[in-house]
Amino acid sequence: MKYFPIILAFFGLFSCQKQENKTLTLEETTTASTEKIEVAVHSRVDMTNTEVKEIASLWTNYLNTEPDKISDNNNWNKEEKEIYRDFDLSRALLYQFPSKDLLQYFKPKILSITKEGENYSIRTIYSADGLEGEYSKSDPWAIQKLYAIKEDKSWKLKNSLPILTADWAKKKIGKITFIYPSNHTFNQSMAEKAGEFCQSIIEEFEFPDYEPFDYYITQNGDELGQLLNFDFFFAGYTTGIGFNENRILMSGFGSEYYPHEFIHLIVPKFDRHSLLEEGFATWKGGQGGISFGESAKIFANALSRNEAVTFLEIINKKWGWEYASFYTSGAILCHAAFEKGGVALVNELLTVPQNDERLIKNLCLIFDIEEKNFEAFWRAEALKFKSDSNSK
Repeated sequence: MKYFPIILAFFGLFSCQKQENKTLTLEETTTASTEKIEVAVHSRVDMTNTEVKEIASLWTNYLNTEPDKISDNNNWNKEEKEIYRDFDLSRALLYQFPSKDLLQYFKPKILSITKEGENYSIRTIYSADGLEGEYSKSDPWAIQKLYAIKEDKSWKLKNSLPILTADWAKKKIGKITFIYPSNHTFNQSMAEKAGEFCQSIIEEFEFPDYEPFDYYITQNGDELGQLLNFDFFFAGYTTGIGFNENRILMSGFGSEYYPHEFIHLIVPKFDRHSLLEEGFATWKGGQGGISFGESAKIFANALSRNEAVTFLEIINKKWGWEYASFYTSGAILCHAAFEKGGVALVNELLTVPQNDERLIKNLCLIFDIEEKNFEAFWRAEALKFKSDSNSK
């Protein structure tokens, strides 16, 4: 996400100012935070309408229950909670900071509560006060849009995904169910290629067979964002995302073939380090529409011009987002493991857990090198991909 480093600097730079617009308050809001999240309401929202007022109260209550955390939240509908452990599809993207902090800074304001058939849509903007210069370019954080439905005579929240895609076409080929809107022309050959790719990875790396999954096809990141409860998509903006546990894949490239994201749905489930999870997907499936080889060359050329850059800066995402340095560094390590020990060593690499403090130690054990030599090893492996001209 391009502006993520700038967002990191926001907190602590500005104080939260009191908004001068009408706010919705609830006397019995359940919240684990010591400071209540106030939700402003735009004048367009008719708070004299009983149903609208009930839904505004429901939404305010939800925002005060630390929605960044997965829990059996009473404000959400039962059906989705039974299907998905992590039921709010926007949670991980919207709350890149604890909600009790984020919502005090990027203050929520309900823009509209609109009747759509039997349901109501809820649009909410998350905006900060007093931003100047470059910081102002990252405001708003997002505009969220999701739904309220009736369940046992009470209003409950619901993801946009099943509502927006209710009339989309479906076509199952092998273990992949392709789901796409009427304006998309289905490409049979690309769909078959998708299944062949998944099977080839399974066979090459001796993975267990993967479970079937649903693949939603949209034309761009904004359309993808709508399926993830975003009316304006900035926080966590992406053109592809996989929910391994939920067996859902979404693409914003308008194609039946998305090898990078397929990897996330077929690699064995394990809480592996994200550097290696994304690295393996980039090594075998490319990233951002370009191959691993192209990514590695771009990254290596940039690294060769920046001798002070360290591996820790890469894993902490402090340098090189424009070169996909995090993804590509992980891919280079996967390539190095394959060169050294074939499939067996790559599979060992994929067992490295999500633990930043032990990452380098674990990598040194796998590559059989001393920790003091790791920095030189990593840089040397990356620079193998540098082009002779050292041009981007």
